[in-house]
Amino acid sequence: MHTRPLHSFASSSFRYFSLICLWLLVWWAARLLEYQPYISLWYPPAGLSLATFILIGRRGFLPILAATLCAGMWMYLEQSQPPPLGTQLWNSLILGSAHTLAYAIGGFYFHATIGKWELHQAPQRVLSFLSIIILTTLLGTWSGLTGFYLIGGMSADNIASSWLLWWIGDLAGALVLTPFFILVLSRIWDYDSSWLRPLTVKRSHMPLWQHLWHRKLFIMIAIVGLVITSDYYYNHPAVAYFIFFVSLPQMWIVFTESLERTLVSLAIISLVIALWFGFYGVDEHALTYQFALCVIAANAYFGLSVPSLLQQNRDLEQQTRIDNLTQVASRAHFFKLAERQLQGRRDSDFPLALVVFDLDAFKAINDQYGHLVGDQALVLAAQTIRALIRQSDLLGRFGGDEFLLLLHDQDLQQAHETVDRLRQSLPAVATPKGSVQLYASFGIVEISHNETLQDALQRADSALLQAKRKGRNQVVS
Repeated sequence: MHTRPLHSFASSSFRYFSLICLWLLVWWAARLLEYQPYISLWYPPAGLSLATFILIGRRGFLPILAATLCAGMWMYLEQSQPPPLGTQLWNSLILGSAHTLAYAIGGFYFHATIGKWELHQAPQRVLSFLSIIILTTLLGTWSGLTGFYLIGGMSADNIASSWLLWWIGDLAGALVLTPFFILVLSRIWDYDSSWLRPLTVKRSHMPLWQHLWHRKLFIMIAIVGLVITSDYYYNHPAVAYFIFFVSLPQMWIVFTESLERTLVSLAIISLVIALWFGFYGVDEHALTYQFALCVIAANAYFGLSVPSLLQQNRDLEQQTRIDNLTQVASRAHFFKLAERQLQGRRDSDFPLALVVFDLDAFKAINDQYGHLVGDQALVLAAQTIRALIRQSDLLGRFGGDEFLLLLHDQDLQQAHETVDRLRQSLPAVATPKGSVQLYASFGIVEISHNETLQDALQRADSALLQAKRKGRNQVVS
């Protein structure tokens, strides 16, 4: 009876322990790559802490705090003459709390607001994400420096001279690695991370090493190696700026590979830059490489939102082209296509017939049976007409219950025969009181040479009025 709770407890404990170990591992990696005391080119624990609070919320507080306490005690173990154990614990608690609280605030805020963004609002989500990272890392920097000042680890002068480098290192780590760590933690906690995806698009899902992905990654690594090696030997500040060219193959990955490969490539290339930077020790150009990491990551995230922007544009174009209710051409789109056909007729001399029609007694249907039945009548009429005309013919909704029909390559007599057949084919619409047969009145004109579409429309509209005066359910040409 107690197997499941015990198993759940063991599973949760393992996850929290894994999180603590992962945090200490990336902290240790950052320590190895410090180019000044407490300052690394990029600080992965910032990304992991923020990812934890974004993904699991307040449950991440204790494991992150525990990991920072372990890190603080570890630093004291490296000292030849450490302070008393109580002082070590107290100082580690101050530093750990400063880091944990700062990233908890940013993570909690993002965790609380992410659900308010729709998937199609990817650019806004990216901008919000970047803003939160900037503010959170800035808060984390100053809270951490304040903690060091309180425990006597740094003077005011040290803080004034190092806060920018500290902040940019934290910013680079959080900006590049937070989405990657969210992906990793979602696997550990079995959480849904679909909200990371701005849009579901079809991209390659072949195994990593059976595709061009590794070649694109190799190009990025080669650029990094070439730039930093050249920077070391030439020792010129302009050389370091060539690191921004890494964004080109990175964007190639963004637009051709999956989200997972994009985030993995960002993590790998940031590690490669940090390792190569540390190997050659080009410390004087650290800010250039840090800003390059930030720019490359930001470009990649906005690049991931491009499919969302394209989909929004398609939706907007669809709204302008298609009438939302009847799914025939909208008024504006009908006139656009009709003008194009009219120009083609002038070039090739084939006849065109313009038809204007509306449903008879449509207001009575609305008043007696309700607007839902009225809408259904419009849809049935439009679908019936569209099914009976040729693909080359054009059907559009003019407004209300009025429609436009452009019959390609038909003179007035042929158009009259076609329209009369359409009139007789109109269906009945179901109502709570039984079926009601639909009827319509039609006005037809053949568009004359050098006649504008608006002039033809006025003539067709006059023919429609004559059909109404003759008793409706008529075709007048």
